[in-house]
Amino acid sequence: MELAPEYPPRDPEPTPWGLWATLGISGLIILANVLCGIVTTAGYVAAMPKPESIVDPNQLVSNGTLVTLSILFSSPVIFGLTFLFASLRRGPTVKEYLGIHEVDWKKIVKWLLILVFFAAASDLLTLLMGRSIIQDFMSNIYSSADSKPLLWTAFVVAAPVSEEIFFRGFLFYGILKSSLGPKGAVVLSSLIWAPLHIQYDLYGILTVLALGLLFGYARLKTNSIYIPIAMHALMNFIASMEVMVQIALQSPSS
Repeated sequence: MELAPEYPPRDPEPTPWGLWATLGISGLIILANVLCGIVTTAGYVAAMPKPESIVDPNQLVSNGTLVTLSILFSSPVIFGLTFLFASLRRGPTVKEYLGIHEVDWKKIVKWLLILVFFAAASDLLTLLMGRSIIQDFMSNIYSSADSKPLLWTAFVVAAPVSEEIFFRGFLFYGILKSSLGPKGAVVLSSLIWAPLHIQYDLYGILTVLALGLLFGYARLKTNSIYIPIAMHALMNFIASMEVMVQIALQSPSS
């Protein structure tokens, strides 16, 4: 009697942290981001000549220098923790975990054009609703920043890279490989990301949510974190340009 040939057992597919572990770790990283903001704020206030002059906390929320320092301080922390927890999970490589895959330049151009269309449509809808495209806190941040180059670096480089590596990298992949699947990854990562933009009103947060869904869909279709990073950077660049132009137009001519 012939015995069926024995085949070596297949290695199981590398899997990331489970859903609940992913959400728990993500919560810790978000908490670390909040603590970075608190430490930065405390240090900034302590260094002020007259810290007791601050009465309204909104003065700090829209302080351009403080916001810049907070982003530049927290971004490396988010980036480092994301890489740490991705590397601690045996199985998928860090590159696979975070979607660090090269992508054709034509795809980059395609998704950046989609982003420009989204930004234009969003601005048009905002105007049709009788709302201002630029919220007051955005103008205050830009006007009060001591260093405009550092502000641009924070908004167009540091924030997009760290946020996308975490939200559309670590968090996205963990949800993607769970029972929630692709749709859950796109939606849930966006639902967690959007409410963290507490500086916006409800309409602004809903706009951020729509933007997150677009970033997540781009990440899903291209399997590359470079696409949402580029889209996020371009969106922040467009928003910063709009603020700069509005301030320039409102300034009294010399």
